[in-house]
Amino acid sequence: MTSAKTKEYKGNCHCGLFKFTISVPELESVQVCDCSYCYRKAILWVWPAGELTIQCGENELSTYQFAKKELLNSFCPKCGNTIGAKHLPSGTQGINARLLQSVDLNVLEKTKYEIPSGVENDSKYTPPSTYPAPSTVKNTETSVDGAKLETFHGNCHCGAVAYTLISKPLSERKIISCNCSLCSRNGEVYTYPPASSVTFIGKENLIGYPFLSPDSLHSFCKICGTSVCVQVLKDDEDLMPLNLRTMMSGVNVMDLNITEYDGAKNDPQYVAP
Repeated sequence: MTSAKTKEYKGNCHCGLFKFTISVPELESVQVCDCSYCYRKAILWVWPAGELTIQCGENELSTYQFAKKELLNSFCPKCGNTIGAKHLPSGTQGINARLLQSVDLNVLEKTKYEIPSGVENDSKYTPPSTYPAPSTVKNTETSVDGAKLETFHGNCHCGAVAYTLISKPLSERKIISCNCSLCSRNGEVYTYPPASSVTFIGKENLIGYPFLSPDSLHSFCKICGTSVCVQVLKDDEDLMPLNLRTMMSGVNVMDLNITEYDGAKNDPQYVAP
């Protein structure tokens, strides 16, 4: 009996710290897990990862575990991209298909991730017990007479970073999914409230990754690698893009009216390192 013919795929995190190849049967599908971690990170799994060859960066990755700690999850400590995971009891590994080069993820079938168990590994996710007090600053949104404002809470997976947003209903906000080289790797879904409407606990636990502009830091938790927000450093711009995958308060991005933005067309074009 002959084995299925395999194809080699190259991949890398956005900054190029981690580079690899995998050899697997030609990809027709990827696996989607709905646990609290994979949902936040929008991971598209190639599991198992077949013949995985790491070219550089293996010993420089950050790792994170949760629930029963059977999975050793890894992410880049510089750009925050989720790399993959190793199932410790079996030794099998998975890789995040979002990092693969020259793969159109839109045409691949999305199947439910089953092995190892993707349902919190038999543990229920517990969000932080404390969120910051809401902002009382008046801005272009909160100062509008008669504005219907709601309070939303969100956090990274480990809870080291948490925020509170005062906002008009999400149904009235612009919500964007961008296909640029960084956002497509992270699977982020953004909304764009004023920074003065957002308060944080644990902001010191964010690592900022400058992409396109030194004044725009795509920021992720240094402990769990969750992409939380973009810190806009321009003094004259009151803006704080938030990744809605981190939002609690009963928010699920699958229920939102999302506009697709073609950021990949913008120059300079990304060149894989």
